[in-house]
Amino acid sequence: MATEAITLDADSKARRGFLLALGAYLLWGLLPFYMKAVAHLPLAEVIAHRIVW
Repeated sequence: MATEAITLDADSKARRGFLLALGAYLLWGLLPFYMKAVAHLPLAEVIAHRIVW
C-alpha cells in the first residue's frame, strides 16, 4: 500500500514537471508573436501596463 502511494506520488510529480516544462516551452515559443503585436506601442505604455496588471 505504501509503495503504491510513493509510486503514484512520483508519477504525479513527473507529470506535473512535464506539463510545467511544456508550458514554459510554449510561452517562450509564443513570446516573439507577443513582441510583434506590441511593437507599435510606446515602451512606457507597455511597462505601465505590466506594472499595473
